[in-house]
Amino acid sequence: MTKLRNLRELRWRRKGPRLPPSVLDAAKLKIDPDNTGQWVLPAAYRAFLSQMDGGRPGVQTFKDKGKEHTIEAFYTFADAANTAEKLRKGGKLPEGFLPVAMTPSKHPLVYVELEEEGRVWIRTAPRARWEDEKVVYLLADDFAEFLDMLGSDQRMAFASTSSASPWGIVTDTVDEPPPKKKTAAKTKTAAKTKTAAKTKTAAKTKTAAKKKTAAKKKTAKKKTAAKKKTAAKKKTAAKKKTAAKKKATKKKATKKKATKKKTAKKKAAKKKAAKKKTAKKKATKKKATKKKTAKKKTAKKKKRR
Repeated sequence: MTKLRNLRELRWRRKGPRLPPSVLDAAKLKIDPDNTGQWVLPAAYRAFLSQMDGGRPGVQTFKDKGKEHTIEAFYTFADAANTAEKLRKGGKLPEGFLPVAMTPSKHPLVYVELEEEGRVWIRTAPRARWEDEKVVYLLADDFAEFLDMLGSDQRMAFASTSSASPWGIVTDTVDEPPPKKKTAAKTKTAAKTKTAAKTKTAAKTKTAAKKKTAAKKKTAKKKTAAKKKTAAKKKTAAKKKTAAKKKATKKKATKKKATKKKTAKKKAAKKKAAKKKTAKKKATKKKATKKKTAKKKTAKKKKRR
């Protein structure tokens, strides 16, 4: 790891609080929630957070490939993690990268790899795909090296002055050597490493996508099974209800039939009794008439004598 520069040289306009080791250890859960040990806070970036949790430096420019870039501020760790999550959900950032600094237009500009070395990458076009090598490329071997790039000309002037700094600290009078130019071999190695990292990231993204698809299929299968179960339950309940209804209707019809039969029987018995009574009455009347006729006959006979 490159030694972290004196952060006071960046003449901060606003800076975050120091993050204690306990908070930095807990921060691992944000970048590696499953605790796989795959992603870690890079040593140099962790050292930076232990001194300040983000902030807005007074020295905001750095040069790369002959172009000057400006950063507005360094993200707090919480903001960096949340921004990374949003970008990943939108498919604009692969796993294993964390945005650390933003442009004046509030777009992420500088990223660190979530590995022990923590190489630093730059994306000069915020809407560009991560695979676009023209706008996404390796900037520094670690976060400390990136900090060294900030205001390198101003830093030389700052380092050669023996007067007190705005914080009342006297700086050394020894000039720092200019940053070394990258050799062709180093550039080639960086390109190879980037390709390897991209391949690794692509493989991880593919695996994650497969897992996500499998999980979705599983959920859909469960949902379908639950729907079928509910439909079967409803069908069974409907059948039971229909059967109960039929049974009740049948019972009602049987009861009605029995009542009708009983009524008919009673009516027939009543009719029979009435018929019998009428017949008896007729027989009695006939008998009485016969008796009367016989009496009259007898009386007539007696009269003749």
